[in-house]
Amino acid sequence: MPGGNKNIRPEDGKQFSSEYQPEEKWTEEAAINLGNELIAWQKEEASHIFWDEFLVIEKGYYEELIAYLCKKFTSFLKLIKTAKKIQEIKLKKYGTADKLNATMTKFVLINNHGWHDQTNIDHTSKGEQITSITTKVVRNGSRN
Repeated sequence: MPGGNKNIRPEDGKQFSSEYQPEEKWTEEAAINLGNELIAWQKEEASHIFWDEFLVIEKGYYEELIAYLCKKFTSFLKLIKTAKKIQEIKLKKYGTADKLNATMTKFVLINNHGWHDQTNIDHTSKGEQITSITTKVVRNGSRN
């Protein structure tokens, strides 16, 4: 009885089995090439910030590919760490130069780069009266 996608029958082609496995598409070399292409694309133009644009629109891949390749190859993970740092630097640079929406820049830094809101409250010892409140966004682990 036919089955599978579009009723493909066993005699229509090779069946996956322990003896037959198709070649792996994502080798370490292919992953490294993709990582290097991503970094080159980020450096190409100021507006090249978000990986989804490169991966989905430019290359036609699925967005989970980066997570898959990071788990599979540590060499690719190192390239993605570099790409992530490039993204963070661009967000800070263009966000402070008022070339990006400040609220969205803050949102991306908080959600993708480990930044957080930090509030410092200074008060006097008499009656715990608040004298000043300062709020800023800082990278996790920094002591600004």
